[in-house]
Amino acid sequence: MEIVSLAVLIFVVVFFALGIKIVPQSQNFVVERLGRYNRTLEAGLHIIVPVIEAVRHKVDILERQLPTSKISTITLDNVTIGIDLAILYRVVHAEKSVYRISDINQAIQTTVTGVVRSVIGKTDLDGVQSNRRSISDAIEEELRAVTEEWGIILSRIEIIDVEVDDETRKAMQLQLNAERNRRAVVRQAEGEKEAAQLKADADLYTAQRQAEARKTLADADAYAVSVVAKAIATGGESAINFEVKKIQAKAIETVGSNQSSKIILLPAELMDSLSSVASRLVSK
Repeated sequence: MEIVSLAVLIFVVVFFALGIKIVPQSQNFVVERLGRYNRTLEAGLHIIVPVIEAVRHKVDILERQLPTSKISTITLDNVTIGIDLAILYRVVHAEKSVYRISDINQAIQTTVTGVVRSVIGKTDLDGVQSNRRSISDAIEEELRAVTEEWGIILSRIEIIDVEVDDETRKAMQLQLNAERNRRAVVRQAEGEKEAAQLKADADLYTAQRQAEARKTLADADAYAVSVVAKAIATGGESAINFEVKKIQAKAIETVGSNQSSKIILLPAELMDSLSSVASRLVSK
């Protein structure tokens, strides 16, 4: 009798021990009752009914990354390129990920390949190179509806690398060199244009300053003439003789300063004085 009681006790302890399940934080347990899905156990302590219920699947809910693979596709301008994608996803509904798809990684990879070819086919090569973020967003938007049916969400899709064949690479290099040369010619033309504009502004400024200088000299001459005219009007003959002597003296100074000059001009008054002296000496 004691043996039976001990056996029953051991059976009860084992029965309850089998019914206690501890789910770690990084997993979800999928429970089936009599072969049919019943519920999903999240992190923590749970109790199930042994024999009738069983944990059939333990699903990791950590973020995962698909193995990187190259996807060959053709752009809108008929250029064949290879694209390397980094795809990160995580499971949010464990039961869908095990009952609606058998190989989730392969399913995602196949779907991504089709979506990438569809999106890239609407974009030219330059657009693929310069708009990687928008293309990644477009791919993610196309995949969202499909992945929700599988109980997962795509947390991030990034275009890691875009590869082109050798001929396309050479053509791109030639195009890049031509663009650089064009920019250099444009910069040189702009520099020459700016230099010409600055020179024209400088010439205009010089002409304006020279015109102002000539106007100032003309005003000074006009003022001098007016002063002389007033002096003549008030001083008479003496003022006229004074101005004539000034002009003669200035002319003599100008001629005398020229080293190559062979002619010496003397004022008329000096000649008159010399004649007077000579006549006196003759008379004596």
